[in-house]
Amino acid sequence: MAEDKIYMDFDPNDFVIRISPFLDQKGNWTGELLVGSCTTDENSVSDEDYVNLMQITHMVCASIPAMESDETVRSTLLKYAEDALEEQEEEKPKLRLVETDDNVIKVNFK
Repeated sequence: MAEDKIYMDFDPNDFVIRISPFLDQKGNWTGELLVGSCTTDENSVSDEDYVNLMQITHMVCASIPAMESDETVRSTLLKYAEDALEEQEEEKPKLRLVETDDNVIKVNFK
């Protein structure tokens, strides 16, 4: 039986990190991952930029085993992730209902 594939749209110069979880027979994650990276054949960055961007991509991929083996790395990255999540939540405007009049709704995003 062929597995379903989802094809996503990427720009030619994107460097993509793919994390594939291993699942047991019940469909639950086993805790194991397959981590890889790719870019397109149409990537047009210079050779020097390509090497630098691929190095960054590999470093991001390497952060997973580094987190597993080093609690300081894990704690540092967790703090960065939590801070980024807080920033995203702060950027979302807060919707506040001001008034309704029949089918007209006035809202305030402050």
